[in-house]
Amino acid sequence: MKSQLLPEGFRDSLPDLAKEEFKVNSIFLELMNKNGYSLVRPPLLEFENSLFFLTKDTENLDSFRVLDPLSQKMMGIRSDITLQIARICCGSLSKSPRPLKLCYSGEILKVKNNSLDMSRQSIQIGSEIIGIEENSCENQVINLIIDILQKLKIKKFIINLTMPTLIESISKDFNLNKKDYEFVKEKFRNKNISGLDIISKKLEKVSSVLLSSVGNLSENISIIKKFKFPIHTQREIGSFIRIVNSVKKEFSNLKILIDPLEIDESNYHSGIAFKVYSENLKELFSGGNYKIFNENCIGFSGFVENLVKETKIIPDSEKKIFVSISLSNDLKKNLIKKGFIVIQAIKNHSEKKMMREAKLQKCEYLFVNNKILKME
Repeated sequence: MKSQLLPEGFRDSLPDLAKEEFKVNSIFLELMNKNGYSLVRPPLLEFENSLFFLTKDTENLDSFRVLDPLSQKMMGIRSDITLQIARICCGSLSKSPRPLKLCYSGEILKVKNNSLDMSRQSIQIGSEIIGIEENSCENQVINLIIDILQKLKIKKFIINLTMPTLIESISKDFNLNKKDYEFVKEKFRNKNISGLDIISKKLEKVSSVLLSSVGNLSENISIIKKFKFPIHTQREIGSFIRIVNSVKKEFSNLKILIDPLEIDESNYHSGIAFKVYSENLKELFSGGNYKIFNENCIGFSGFVENLVKETKIIPDSEKKIFVSISLSNDLKKNLIKKGFIVIQAIKNHSEKKMMREAKLQKCEYLFVNNKILKME
């Protein structure tokens, strides 16, 4: 092969990495099963109108497109499995009892990467609760995330709580046109409010108060509690304060931040959203409230790759044993029962060559003459 280069942002998971990814994935799915979440597996790609029905972003620039040769319709490759879960819940599982608890694990592909994460290929894991009372399951979901992180022995992490639709409320209060709305949105995204006075002095003041509240929950929540915001923004702030107070009360030992100016790039969250970061500032999980037509929902998702980088789980010790090609199946099964990983030769070897092959295969043991020998 003349070239083995992969496209930018794509990679092979070689044996050691693939094994770690499988371990993290298995821990997650086992825990979700024990908590009553049913596993679903949507397809990797589907028609655009069904894949993107939940998001407001009509262009969906972060998803690959292909032309289906059978139907001659455009199809999208998923960049977020949450959207597919939403489709399933209001389609195939629309008659299932609520609340409906689902979990998933699968590959996603993104058109673009960013400076923090160069990958465009990821294994996404997550869960959703469909059909809940409004703002009722945040603590339950956070508890579940904490359980997962504890299983992965990730002890230090930060939760950042945000208001995904605050920008919409501000837009209503200040009657922003599309150009001004995008300008304000970009300013919020960059945490830079300079120039907002051109639109409105009051908007600049509101934005300044919101910016000053970014940071530690305990220290900064009083800033937005004391300020009187315009009507739509005040309603959003009031709901946010009620939720974060509940989170703070139950998780008093956690490091919790708030960021009212955070822009929700998913374009479908409502109410409250959150991100969980490791001490190395790797994004471990993100999630929040959203609606599927008239149903309130909440969920979270994360990328296995980041969890693999942060987990402190020690890989299981492996006892690899090298055996001859002629070893009987019964003896092979017996060795496996004893905890060995059996590496079987593909042709006949002398005992001396067997020892060399065992070393090449990184086996600690050798099975010859019906005896288990420890390699030197």
